[in-house]
Amino acid sequence: MTTKAKMPTAWFPGDSARKFFVWSRNSNTTENGPDADSGSELDSEDVDRDSGGEDVDSEGFVVIDGEADEEDELYVQRVQQRQGTAAAAPTLADFILEKLRQKEERESSGAAAEAPEEDCSALPPKVVEVYTAMGSFLQKYRSGKMPKAFKVLPRLQRWEEVLLLTQPESWSRQAMFEATKIFTSNLSSAGAQRFLCLVLLPAVRSDISTNKKLNYHLYQALKKALFKPAAFFKGIFLPLALEGCSNREAIIVGSVVAKVSIPVLHAAAALMRLALVPPPQWLPAVSVLMGLLINKKYSLPVKAVQACVAHFHRFAERADLLPVAWHQALLVFVQRYKFCLSEDERSMLKEVLRVHFHEKIGPEIRRELLAKQAALVLQQQQALLEQQQEASPDVEMA
Repeated sequence: MTTKAKMPTAWFPGDSARKFFVWSRNSNTTENGPDADSGSELDSEDVDRDSGGEDVDSEGFVVIDGEADEEDELYVQRVQQRQGTAAAAPTLADFILEKLRQKEERESSGAAAEAPEEDCSALPPKVVEVYTAMGSFLQKYRSGKMPKAFKVLPRLQRWEEVLLLTQPESWSRQAMFEATKIFTSNLSSAGAQRFLCLVLLPAVRSDISTNKKLNYHLYQALKKALFKPAAFFKGIFLPLALEGCSNREAIIVGSVVAKVSIPVLHAAAALMRLALVPPPQWLPAVSVLMGLLINKKYSLPVKAVQACVAHFHRFAERADLLPVAWHQALLVFVQRYKFCLSEDERSMLKEVLRVHFHEKIGPEIRRELLAKQAALVLQQQQALLEQQQEASPDVEMA
């Protein structure tokens, strides 16, 4: 039977509680979301209630359909060796150090007086004591209510500095899940983006790197993060793809996107950003994530479809052998949006297919591109509709 971590009762001796909450009330910021007050009283829930039907193995890791292709993994290793060691992903500590560096630059340039007075002050000693002690509690946390001092964290103006005192890299996976619920509910989209990018994403990548799969609680944390789709895509999805993640990481994180309903504009914006990745910087994970977004079968804006065509067409200038993930993404794209392609766009993709033809996937792509009859019927219907709209302004207004 799992035992609950007990919260020390001596964290607020004497009148320290009153002083602390007075300080926290005075530290409120406009960065908090509109649901800050209601979300700050979230109770700890049994994670099983939040289950989306994921299969979990005996060790508590989510079982994901689909494995990373060995050829794709070898391709990633060759590219990384050729490019050298990639820069480490930013952490919460890096963010705080950058803020301190900017503060020192302002002071040295004589602009310190323009900065808010609170930014230049040190954290109260009691705050440092409380949240430093809370770190050991979060490290052992398994279930139960989170401390109230933790729930008010998103309402503080300098919550990043205070959160760093709790050592997020040492939290238990259950604590990370609860923290994700609290911070995504109480912070604005920009604030939630920083939490997801600097706290949750490093924990997810570390768990996948160590265990080759993702713990159930961290998987559920990713699903909770999608309640703020803009923060999720800017804080987790795009940084993961653009920082050179492995195929395994892309498949696991992408499976969350595949299971959860996402506003079409957010999905289209993320797809267009991935489509802008130039071939020299491309890795198979980019195509894996593009394929997952394309396979959601959204009615994408015309610009998103055009961006995908341009993305694949840029690879016509590459003569090297492309991994399977690229061919799979192209196949999914032509399967889902072949009737949205113009003749020029079809010609562009056929040109790419002549350069990069996979012996198993290539024939399927060619068959989809040659499906002209239905496309011609659709174009004729669209032309007829445009003529009717031009003839009747009332129809256009309707």
